[in-house]
Amino acid sequence: MGSAEPSGNSANADPAAIEHEIAATEARIEELIEVEESELDYRFTLANERTFLAWMRTALGLLAGGVAVHELVKPFRHHGVRSAVAMSCIVLAGIIALGAYGRWRHVQAAMQAGAKMPRTLMVPILAAGIAIIAVLAGIGLLLS
Repeated sequence: MGSAEPSGNSANADPAAIEHEIAATEARIEELIEVEESELDYRFTLANERTFLAWMRTALGLLAGGVAVHELVKPFRHHGVRSAVAMSCIVLAGIIALGAYGRWRHVQAAMQAGAKMPRTLMVPILAAGIAIIAVLAGIGLLLS
C-alpha cells in the first residue's frame, strides 16, 4: 500500500524513500482535512431545515386558530374582541412564517461561513404574541 519496500521490511529501506512516503501521506491527510472542513455536514443542514419546518407548523397552527376563532367561536358580546383575537393569530402567523425563512437563511449562511449561530428574536416574539392573544381571549370571555 505505497510503502517503500513491497516486502514490508523497513530495516533495509532507503531513508529518502521513507521521507518521501511520509511527506506524501501527510499531504494526503491535509488534503482530506481541507475537503472535510470545506464541506458542510448534511446533518446540520437537515437539522436547520427541520427547525424551519417546525416554525412553519407553528405558523400554520396560528393561522388555523385565527380562522377558527373568527368562524367557529360563538361571538362575544363585543364583536371587536373576537376579531382582535382572530387577527392577532393571523398576523402572528405571518410574522412567524417570514421570521422562519429569515432564520433559516441566516443559520445556513453562518454554517457555511463557519461563524457562530445568529441570535433569534423568534422565540420572544412568539411568546409575547401568544401572551397578547391569551389576554385578548381572556378579556373577551370576561366581557361576554
